[in-house]
Amino acid sequence: MTDLNITEAGTVQFPMVRHAEEIGWAPLSPQEALRKRGGETGMLFRAELAAKLKAFNPWMTDRAIQSVIETLDALPSTIEGNSKILAWLRGERQWYDEGEKRDRRVRLIDFDAPDANVFHVTWEWEIKSLARNKDNRADVVFAVNGVPVAIVEHKNPTDHHAVDHGVTQLRRYEVETPELMGTAQLFNVTHLLEYWYGVTWNISRRFMARWKETPEETYRFAVQSFFEPNDFLRTLQDWILFYVEDGETRKSVLRQHQRRAIDRIVERCAEPAKNRGLIWHTQGSGKTFTLLTAARLILERKDKFHSPTVIVVVDRTDLAGQLQGWVDRLIGEMQQQDIVVERADSKAHLQELLQNDRRGLILSMIHKFEGIKKNANERDNIYVFIDEAHRSVARNLGNSLMAAMPKATIIGFTGTPIDETAHGRGTFKIFGKDDELGYLDKYTIAESIEDETTLPIRYTMAPSDMTVPTEQLDKNFFELAQMEGVTDIGELNKALDYAVNLRTFLTADDRIEKVAAFVAKHFCENIKPLGYKAFLVGVNREACAKYKRALDKLLPPEWTKPIYTPNANDIIDRPLVAELQLDEEREADARMMFKKADENPKMLIVTDKLLTGYDAPLLYCMYLDKPMRNHVLLQAIARVNRPYAVSGSRGSRKRIGLIVDFVGVLREMKKALQFDSKVVSGVIEDLDLLLRDFLAKIEKAKEDYLSDEGGLDADERLEKIIARFRTPDSRKALFETYKEIEALWEILSPSPELRDQIYKKLVNLYEAVRNAYETKGSYTAELALANKTRDMVQDSAEQEGLGYQIKAVTFDEETIKALQNKSGSDEAKVLDLVRGLQQEIADKPEQSPILLPLGERAKRIQQEMEAGQLSASEAIDQLSLLAQEKDAAIKEAKASGFSWRAYGVHQALKDEATLKAAGVSTMNLAQEAERLLNQFPNAASNDGERRELHGKLYTPLLQIEMAAEERARIVDRILTILLGANADHEA
Repeated sequence: MTDLNITEAGTVQFPMVRHAEEIGWAPLSPQEALRKRGGETGMLFRAELAAKLKAFNPWMTDRAIQSVIETLDALPSTIEGNSKILAWLRGERQWYDEGEKRDRRVRLIDFDAPDANVFHVTWEWEIKSLARNKDNRADVVFAVNGVPVAIVEHKNPTDHHAVDHGVTQLRRYEVETPELMGTAQLFNVTHLLEYWYGVTWNISRRFMARWKETPEETYRFAVQSFFEPNDFLRTLQDWILFYVEDGETRKSVLRQHQRRAIDRIVERCAEPAKNRGLIWHTQGSGKTFTLLTAARLILERKDKFHSPTVIVVVDRTDLAGQLQGWVDRLIGEMQQQDIVVERADSKAHLQELLQNDRRGLILSMIHKFEGIKKNANERDNIYVFIDEAHRSVARNLGNSLMAAMPKATIIGFTGTPIDETAHGRGTFKIFGKDDELGYLDKYTIAESIEDETTLPIRYTMAPSDMTVPTEQLDKNFFELAQMEGVTDIGELNKALDYAVNLRTFLTADDRIEKVAAFVAKHFCENIKPLGYKAFLVGVNREACAKYKRALDKLLPPEWTKPIYTPNANDIIDRPLVAELQLDEEREADARMMFKKADENPKMLIVTDKLLTGYDAPLLYCMYLDKPMRNHVLLQAIARVNRPYAVSGSRGSRKRIGLIVDFVGVLREMKKALQFDSKVVSGVIEDLDLLLRDFLAKIEKAKEDYLSDEGGLDADERLEKIIARFRTPDSRKALFETYKEIEALWEILSPSPELRDQIYKKLVNLYEAVRNAYETKGSYTAELALANKTRDMVQDSAEQEGLGYQIKAVTFDEETIKALQNKSGSDEAKVLDLVRGLQQEIADKPEQSPILLPLGERAKRIQQEMEAGQLSASEAIDQLSLLAQEKDAAIKEAKASGFSWRAYGVHQALKDEATLKAAGVSTMNLAQEAERLLNQFPNAASNDGERRELHGKLYTPLLQIEMAAEERARIVDRILTILLGANADHEA
């Protein structure tokens, strides 16, 4: 007989401990870990930590060691405190050496000799928050030298929303028991089938990544490759970052493609024979963090690189905007390590820094290299990292930079595919000369989408009466000689100044009004219901101002904000532009609030600002009303490709980024994007492709699942259809098909092509099957359906013959006899009966101690039928015996004078062979169990009371001779009956 007992602990949790033990993590039982940390309020293994502090820092006195431990223990359980813990772990903090009368760095971990450290793994880590009077329990915790550094949440492989549930639980820990997350730097969420990781204190699906190593990755391999001691210490030492964004401290861990690129950069910088490299990582894949972390690692390794200079070159003012918080944090960390950091304020200042041979980090914009003196510094340990390298080539500033530092190693970073123009070939020629493929590391758009780092982009054309005529676009845009080599928004704006007719068309008042009306309607019907936000990109600042004025007549004014570059002459030349211009403070506020789901604005109207470097995952749709091409176009539309999941709605995860094209530039894709077709193929596609995919899938689903069952009445038809999904594999196929179609429908609706009712029928079938078989929990439309689908269903009472609830019959002997004599599917009868028992349990909670065990047995009978281990008629026979047992138990319980709880315990234990052999009165045992429960009235909702009750239940069994495992099983069974669904701590 197949073992259907798939559990979280047995299938996922304990195998992880075994896998970790195989690679050097010493397992600690929960009791031993509790002793080492001094009880449920402690987090540090103080003895282990003190021993390692002494071994790694022989100059420290015992008093100093204890003071350091107390300092660590007193750090606040916040993201700021978590940052300080990491600094201690990395050896970045100092303590006063009383012998040498100076501050010295303190080592908590020996990163150079991993075997010198002690690695522990433990499970069921319980913590009590005295400040909040809350208890929680982590499934598995990993500790290095007595400091917890990683926390793992496991879920049952059968959980349909396992990863979401794990993330929700970790967030709850941060709120209820932040002490549990105070020192931990990383987390895993896994249900065996998938393995995800991220950082504590920034827990979000957006910031998580699927751990991957090989195509045939197994759970064992995932655990062991993630926690391999050498690599895990490297993660703690190098790959975790703290930064500031929108005024808030945040945290991130570099993904595997970033780590690979950084290691290659550092290796290239150490190679004397090679001094060029190109990092080609697609937009939105964390290129900036890759660049800055590589810079930090080189500067920290002063001995290897002989007190180097790293020059980080950017070509936009976002160094004082988007990157400001991260750079400031980086500077702070470097300065604590005695690394000099300089900002080149001018060309003269940059010249001075180079000629004076300044070591450390230099931050500069690319234009400051214009006119720089040749051979300003001829050292060979200067490393230049150029962001958006394709732009520096296009501006011909690369020659000045390279002439100034002829022996420097120069690494270029680009996020857009390199085109086939002279400028694209130039990028390869300059930065890729030392690599056969033309680049040092590549992370493509397709890889990024596969990893869920970014999303595919789809576009649709606006109505033809609003788009630019093809002839006019060709004449005024594509054929402009000035367009050759345009690589940033500033040069694009200059080129558009020549296109007078095009600008006149795009800013005409009547057209602005027409486009605004379309945008307002489209946004309200397509974007807002999903919980997302939008950009409207005007051709220039005047168009932005006009769009704001027009949209204010159609939408609440607080929904939209215009953001564009100010000009002192606007107040005279363009009064409307000046009137609607946001000052610096209001613009910063708008940029920040746009990233928050429940705040305004919902739409930003832009033309130059925010089209590069601005990262807002809520941005779903871009209304594009400005001609663009090549790098500028790809960088702009990449603003919509960031993943996001709307909080509280499992069905509303961002699937694509959407472009609505009012210009027609995407209609001429080959002209607009002169890139290798293999790079962009399948990434930027017409929305009609999704419509064709939807229609094909819905037609296939109609054929597979919605064929006419002619001649049957509604109930018979429903029963027959439900019976088709009696096996788990058949249900899985239906659910996967439905979810694919649902995702497409959410993207495409409303649309006249979606008017038929086939989709609604599929929704009804999905809900009916789900409710028929999923007796654990309540899978209502509110939980299982995505936003637009849920609204569609709620707006209509029509069920197309497939109701949301499969019928539930009374679960008693008389009803079963009547069913046996009735025509219809035996499989459907089994489902009706099991559903009926579940409904009775829900309707009679006071009887749950008796009914719950029976319900579990009924579910097992259903599962055995689905697995082919029982025929449907045999299942009905077994349910009939179960119904007789239920009726007798209810009757006997009422006559006994005992409470439902006490009788439920007696009923569950009366046939236990061990208790029978010992002559134990199960009725006396049940009464004692209820007496103990009365001492802990909040055990169902309070973890602390639940644990105390669990311990007390052992007392009456200790005098009975039995195996420890048998005693634990009986205690767990009693606890389950006493507390029902609350017996198992949510984990």
